[in-house]
Amino acid sequence: MGGTKKLGGLIMNKVAFIFLTLGLSFNAYSENIVIADLGGESAVRFYESLQPEHDINAPYYPNAIPSTVSEFDMLPIVSHKLTPGKVKYKAFDLTGIQPIFLIGTDSLSQHWITENYQKLLQLKAIGLVVNVNNKQELMSLRTQAPKLRLLPVSGDDLAERIPLSHYPALITETGVSQ
Repeated sequence: MGGTKKLGGLIMNKVAFIFLTLGLSFNAYSENIVIADLGGESAVRFYESLQPEHDINAPYYPNAIPSTVSEFDMLPIVSHKLTPGKVKYKAFDLTGIQPIFLIGTDSLSQHWITENYQKLLQLKAIGLVVNVNNKQELMSLRTQAPKLRLLPVSGDDLAERIPLSHYPALITETGVSQ
């Protein structure tokens, strides 16, 4: 019977503790205290200059990004880590890669694309023009290889990953060659 008395006292202590804690927590809650009320003026006027309304009489900014961008707007393309030259064969295992080739607008690249045109067509290779100055140079290459897809792209990242320092080059599943 003494054990029941202890158990009853323990339960009473726990219940008393819970009520005491709840009572204190309700007393700890209070309304927010307003330190100053200056009439509730809107802050919108401070933000209007950050996002002005669109107006057809707004000033023209010639350096703004145009609404349409073509690939010719990306020119010139300069790959600082790639130059025309001899490419040594490097074996890779790049299973599933789309064959790509790197060229520029230099005479070595123009000669190479003429020599390898049929092979590039058979492989369905995509050409990355890694050094091109203007629209005329790019269009001249496209005229030289009309059925190949030629895209102006910097080759610096690719040059680091392979590693590669010269072009023209052909990259296939089995490796890099010229």
